[in-house]
Amino acid sequence: MLRNRLLYLFILLCTTAFFICFNGYYSWYVFLLSLALPWMSLLLSLPGMLTAWASVESAGAGRTSKSAALPVQVAAGSRWPLPWGRIRLRLQIDNTLTGEARRETLELAPGRKPQAVEQKLTSHTCGRIICRLCKARVYDLLGLFCLPVKLREDSACEIIVQPNIFDTAIGLGARHIPDAEGERYSLTRPGQDPTELFGLRDYRPGDKLSRVDWKLSGKAGTLLVRESSLPVAKRSLLLIDLSGDGLEADLLMDALATIGHCLSGQEAEYAVGFPMGEGLAFADAEGPESAAEAIEAVLRFCDRGPFPEGAFGEEAPKDIARIAYICPEPDPGALGFIGRYPGARVTVVHTRPLDGEVKLPPDACPVRVQPGTLAADLAGLML
Repeated sequence: MLRNRLLYLFILLCTTAFFICFNGYYSWYVFLLSLALPWMSLLLSLPGMLTAWASVESAGAGRTSKSAALPVQVAAGSRWPLPWGRIRLRLQIDNTLTGEARRETLELAPGRKPQAVEQKLTSHTCGRIICRLCKARVYDLLGLFCLPVKLREDSACEIIVQPNIFDTAIGLGARHIPDAEGERYSLTRPGQDPTELFGLRDYRPGDKLSRVDWKLSGKAGTLLVRESSLPVAKRSLLLIDLSGDGLEADLLMDALATIGHCLSGQEAEYAVGFPMGEGLAFADAEGPESAAEAIEAVLRFCDRGPFPEGAFGEEAPKDIARIAYICPEPDPGALGFIGRYPGARVTVVHTRPLDGEVKLPPDACPVRVQPGTLAADLAGLML
């Protein structure tokens, strides 16, 4: 626009000099035309400028992998059927996970029909990419006058960039621990949960008479005692903390996706826990599809701030036998939450060197991961 104004000023100076040096009706006509031309352009363009619109949307499926093309379609037009000028758009691109942000400027000339262009963006880190139009200005035919375009609140689109999943060997050791609040029951050992029947056995001296099944005892001709079931914990919990910088968050998401993929490959159920607001949110992963949804939930809603302390909510999973705590460095709030599962095997996957003052749970297994060597760092890990 500045270039157009300078060019018009130069033309106006030329016509003024022509009028002064060559006095006559022809020079007068040229001078008046140079004065009227901008206003004629504004008059012809104004209906289209006042009805201009712009939008942005994802041109693909809304999900992609790191370093792959992120197709974004930007469109602009007007309800005025005649040519009306150009529109300049400013596209804001934010990664809510890593905090990366950049801007791109586009210039479209829709004409009588709307014009759409496809931008190929790339992201080398995973996360939730939000592309929105933060500013738009429409210009007249000569590019001398401009008006702001009122953008709608939904002038944005989002793309989920999935973390990388590495091919590595992660084992799942047998671990069934008694859990009074578990929803699964042992097939080999009785317990004290009267809500679930484990089996029947012969009466032994000292058994309570209230546990005798008199109906079946009458049919069998001997006293039979009902045995209660033993609730056990065998699920895994992947607890992630993304309070580090952007590159650490990207690496930790790769670790989460890789561990989750290995568990899904062994048909092991697990839950993913992450900070959200003042507490923790949990997403169950019972198969490949729900595992992908859990990863997407972390990318969308996980808070990057300090780990919440004390506000863990009542929806925390209750039948956990293994915990993989994925973090930059262990946080006291997270370790306090892990203390709710005293019988669980704890693995701490971290990116920074451990401070000697950090007190990990007993028998906890620390594993440090670094960029470029994640697959090797996790190889041989036994949860």
